[in-house]
Amino acid sequence: MADCPVCADLMTEKERDGIHIDVCESHGVWLDKSELLSITETERHRDGTFLFTDLFRTENVTHVDHSRTLNCPYCQKQMAIEKHHGVHMDWCTDHGIFLDSGELSALLNNLRLDPLFVGGVALRLFENKY
Repeated sequence: MADCPVCADLMTEKERDGIHIDVCESHGVWLDKSELLSITETERHRDGTFLFTDLFRTENVTHVDHSRTLNCPYCQKQMAIEKHHGVHMDWCTDHGIFLDSGELSALLNNLRLDPLFVGGVALRLFENKY
């Protein structure tokens, strides 16, 4: 388990579809490298077809605080902010990503708007780097 990059409290480990993620109830989730791809693939296979509700789905845009810098809870290097499907993530190239509260849900919602994601057409190598 890691310390939250925002408040430095020890995050708790929770299971999400068989994937163990670190959660800070106040600030967000830490996903080790490749866990984002595992979560999004699980989501795609769960709802792998275009759903009627997708017709009414809109993109969730999350707030980003460019004045805030976070350090990786493992190596303490400053993480970069990277935008993926409308969501700004704090990313350590070596260890994983931190998603503020609500950003994982927003990301999963926004992926449903991508017909290549829903259809499984895209290899989604971009997510593989996380």
